[in-house]
Amino acid sequence: MTVPSSPHALATGACVALLLLTACGGATATVTPSSSTTASASPGAESTPFAAAGFHTSVPAGWQDQTADPSAVASSSGGGTVLMVLTAPDHGVVVARTTPQPVADDQLAQYLTSITPAGATDVSQAQPIDVDGVSGVFVTFVGGSPGAAAAESEDMVVNQAGNTYEITLNASQPGFTEDSTGLQEILNTWTWD
Repeated sequence: MTVPSSPHALATGACVALLLLTACGGATATVTPSSSTTASASPGAESTPFAAAGFHTSVPAGWQDQTADPSAVASSSGGGTVLMVLTAPDHGVVVARTTPQPVADDQLAQYLTSITPAGATDVSQAQPIDVDGVSGVFVTFVGGSPGAAAAESEDMVVNQAGNTYEITLNASQPGFTEDSTGLQEILNTWTWD
């Protein structure tokens, strides 16, 4: 997945992690390695390996693996099975899960539309992505609970080996660009089993 580089494109947002995380033609964008690292990573810090059912990836330097924490998993409520919960130093969250039921390839965009939280703004059109050779779609949006700070999200779904995987990023608006860099690192190192 190529993360849009303009702040406007990033602000049109999409991945539902802690903010009601559930969910879920054209040319396929490819995942290209980012030349930058997260600003929160200390010099010489390295990512650590992460393995889950169906895939392997890396936890960006400075991020924490919260997958074994029952409260972190519970706070990323939604349908399906949570496979990964990674938190950024600024509390942004990337969650990977399988959906309760597989979603047909030609229904992935409609699925993302159906799970976008009510009240979300700046919802992007579904755009193609490629995660380790597997194509899917993603959307971005801005949302937040009334009275709470607005959050930006990126939500993507891909089908692999009979499962639909949803990968989401949810971050504060000020931290979204930096956390998107972490998400890009996670996707750059993603390999399917």
